Amino acid sequence: MKNSNKLLQRALLVLVTAFPFMVNAQVCDYTSSSVTFNIGTPATLPSNSLTSYLLVDNATKTIVQISSTPTFSGIVQSKLYDVYAYSYVNNNTVTGLVVGGALSTISSSCGDFSNPLTVRICPPTGTGGTCDYTTSSITVKTVSTPPAGGTTQYILTNLSGLILQVASTPTFTGLSGSQSYNVYAVSYTGTITNLTVGSSVNSITGACYDLSNPLPITVCVCQPICLPVTVTRIK
Repeated sequence: MKNSNKLLQRALLVLVTAFPFMVNAQVCDYTSSSVTFNIGTPATLPSNSLTSYLLVDNATKTIVQISSTPTFSGIVQSKLYDVYAYSYVNNNTVTGLVVGGALSTISSSCGDFSNPLTVRICPPTGTGGTCDYTTSSITVKTVSTPPAGGTTQYILTNLSGLILQVASTPTFTGLSGSQSYNVYAVSYTGTITNLTVGSSVNSITGACYDLSNPLPITVCVCQPICLPVTVTRIK
């Protein structure tokens, strides 16, 4: 007879806006270092059974955390994870159920896994922000109109104002890890100086130019894949 123990997925939507831009953000499923999953109707298991909840690195299938409840804390890396429930008879035959071990090495005389719930978890960065984007290439959607006869360039800086990228379109590529940035637009006619990678955004000068206010964003690069989870069974 099969008994079910469903893990229900939660989604979090973040929309960030600031003049003169609006960010069309793709977000993570969770943006906290502590995550709790909701459990449906508990399965009826034998009296000597245990259920362990596993947080697993999706790429390496390595066990990151093991918990007796569907809560994981102290998550520091932004990435794709699989969440499993493993139920087994507590008869001292379970092996491989250790943090750092491979998921494939877990076995016992009587036990079974749920199907994985795959989620993107992006903990806050050191600045306390949540993840506005989760891809290495981002596009900021502009709502301003360039001046007639002028030029508009888009600037990505770190929080200190160091220019990291300059682009003719509001798209920035090659981003990695969990980082906070500022995005600017600068419109100008004639010549402009210091609009180069490695310069400070505060050093930009020109005969006729206008620099937007900064739009702060946080990028946590992880894969945008989510899968359903089904059942936990005891044989």
